Amino acid sequence: MKAVIRCGLSCEACALSEEKLQRLEKIFSEYLEGKKLLPEAVVECEISLVLANADKMAEMNAEYRKTSGPTDVLSFPMWEDGRGGFAPPEGWASLPLGDIIVCPEIVAKNAEENEKSAESETALVICHGFLHLLGFDHADDGEREAMWRAQDSLVARFLEEEVRENGA
Repeated sequence: MKAVIRCGLSCEACALSEEKLQRLEKIFSEYLEGKKLLPEAVVECEISLVLANADKMAEMNAEYRKTSGPTDVLSFPMWEDGRGGFAPPEGWASLPLGDIIVCPEIVAKNAEENEKSAESETALVICHGFLHLLGFDHADDGEREAMWRAQDSLVARFLEEEVRENGA
């Protein structure tokens, strides 16, 4: 099974090269395989990655979350059941998971505030969005703990691969 990240626009503005996006695809594929989250028929799943400026992100945040101001990432899962869980259909070989919207301006601001690179912060928000597509949430302490643990594991894998590739 392969996870594919499709960028609506040039992803150069999101601080991740095509090679780094492919690394995330590999990590997401391995995560999905290991956790057995997808129906058996799925051979490929697709994640749409879209970049939005701060004004557009604030507009979407107000419309969909009833929250003012821009945020770093929004996710729009395709297969959310009535309880917020992940319920993909059976029998699909190619399964779209949903959309991840990233605001590079806010990501860069957060990276600076957290003393991280824009690249690692971008990887973090994409991993965060990916988990939301799979039904993860952080509305209460238990959910938050499970999501952060999964998110930290995905980001750590991304950063480990970076070290391995650069021999550092």
